[in-house]
Amino acid sequence: MLTLFKRYTQKVGQPPGTLVYLGEERTEPVRVTIIDYDATRLQEEETQTIEACVPFIDTETVTWIQIEGIHEIPIIEEIGECFGVDPLLLEDMMNPTQLPKIEVSEDYVFIILKNLDYNTASARVTREQISLIIGVNFVISLQENYSDIFTSIRNRLRNAHGRIRRMQSGYLAYALIDIIVDHYFMVLNEINERIQVLEEEIIKDPSPEILAKVNVLREEQLLLRRPILPLRDVLIEILDDEIPLLGENTDRYFRDIYDHLSQVIQMLEVIRSAVSGLFEVYTSAVSHRMNEVMKVLTIVATFFIPLTFIAGIYGMNFKFMPELESQWGYPVILLVMLTISIGMFIFFKCKKWL
Repeated sequence: MLTLFKRYTQKVGQPPGTLVYLGEERTEPVRVTIIDYDATRLQEEETQTIEACVPFIDTETVTWIQIEGIHEIPIIEEIGECFGVDPLLLEDMMNPTQLPKIEVSEDYVFIILKNLDYNTASARVTREQISLIIGVNFVISLQENYSDIFTSIRNRLRNAHGRIRRMQSGYLAYALIDIIVDHYFMVLNEINERIQVLEEEIIKDPSPEILAKVNVLREEQLLLRRPILPLRDVLIEILDDEIPLLGENTDRYFRDIYDHLSQVIQMLEVIRSAVSGLFEVYTSAVSHRMNEVMKVLTIVATFFIPLTFIAGIYGMNFKFMPELESQWGYPVILLVMLTISIGMFIFFKCKKWL
């Protein structure tokens, strides 16, 4: 977080629209892939410049320009020059902490959203910013990292599976957003399974290490609200405004995404309640363990109370005590102590205190 604040200081005093990458430092080159298609043909190639993508835009086919990496400023500047994207939107594109949003202009629709993934090794949710620029017959997707989230979409295009090859750019945008929302379900399912595992661990051994894991999970579920809830507003604007660039027949598809996102938000609320319940389970488990310890200590102390009483009587320094001169006094007292102990043990067993 401190590193992020330091990067923000680079923008202090800069004019609006100045491009500064605010994410983690990266050295890998930006990868640009073009997929141009219609119902009967598909062309796929990789390129190094955005300018090479422009000729595809003038055709009647649909063109998907997939850009992996947003850390190279010249590439982002080239997108603005070739497609007329507002510099303020380019600035948002290079800020990985930007909340999901939508901007609609005459020539394109600009959408920012977040892809989520769950790392089981670190029990952390990873977040990747994805920006979409949607035109009449093209979609530009910009991903923060190299990832395989859109592999299934590419396979559907290559194999002409489903209706995607017969539809326009609005349907492609729907397919990209839909796969991101589907990943939300996967992440929440992983977190739900993690909650169940932690609950079992808490009941078995409510240690401070387990509490630390619960705190990590609590932080993660709170951070999940930041990328998910604003996306609902984006979808509401798409459905309410009937954006022409997204096509006339895509409303029902985006409404389907909205329904799925509503389920995700409901699951998020359930997880929030479940994580809060983990703290209650931990508190109860610790209290139960403490009660068990106190119970054992109390029983041990109770065993020794009469024994200590007897030992205290015969430990008094009086000269005239008949039992002190008795030949069998010592073994008799030991036998009495043993009898009392056995009797108390049987009594506790009958009462089910042991």
